[in-house]
Amino acid sequence: REEDIVLKPSQCPQCKTKLGIKDLFPVLSWLTSGGKCRHCKNPIGIRYPLIELVTLGTFLLVYGKFGLTFSGVMVALFAVALLIMIVVDLEHYIIPDSIHVALLPLGLAYHWSVGTDWMDVLYGFLAGAGMGLLLHHGYRWLRKTEGLGYGDVKFFAVAGVWLTINNFVPFLFFSGLFGIITGIIWRILGRGKLFPFGPALAVALFCGVVFSEQFNLLRIMHEMVNIYTLTISCIILN
Repeated sequence: REEDIVLKPSQCPQCKTKLGIKDLFPVLSWLTSGGKCRHCKNPIGIRYPLIELVTLGTFLLVYGKFGLTFSGVMVALFAVALLIMIVVDLEHYIIPDSIHVALLPLGLAYHWSVGTDWMDVLYGFLAGAGMGLLLHHGYRWLRKTEGLGYGDVKFFAVAGVWLTINNFVPFLFFSGLFGIITGIIWRILGRGKLFPFGPALAVALFCGVVFSEQFNLLRIMHEMVNIYTLTISCIILN
């Protein structure tokens, strides 16, 4: 909507009345008002308390994983940006550039706080940007239509920064898996063939950052399969 969300105070989308402290308590304000605006009595969508509950759950998860640390604060802000991205993409089929602008410095600050090798971050960025461009142009060349938008391409690059080169391959796998699930649900709901891919990317990226050990485990299992395959091939050839 291109509205100011920093300096402009919150207001009812129906009657435009400025909301006070009593109207802005997460979840509680919605419950005490009966899901309606106190001023014009128009209904307030349930998505507002749902988003607030999801944010609460995300913050608790991040706190349990990182504690009250600088890196934990960076990941919490990262989660908020991803949640905004999911909602916007579901409604408008776009990933705003402001999300990428926010995620990039947060990712760099996070890696600075945990002491990540900066070459891994650089390689992750190059892998993400390269894979995004490959999928964008490759799908267009094969199917003569756009499959992955430039918003998704930019997000791949930012995801590479957050994940580094070490966890980027598992991220691709889970992005595809979550994308398939999203597409199936989208069709069941009768929303058509075209569905937003951003939510799948966001959930996969969040899992890759918060559960990085499990992503590394997947990579180790992949390497073990390669080793066993190579060993069996050598035995057969010999």
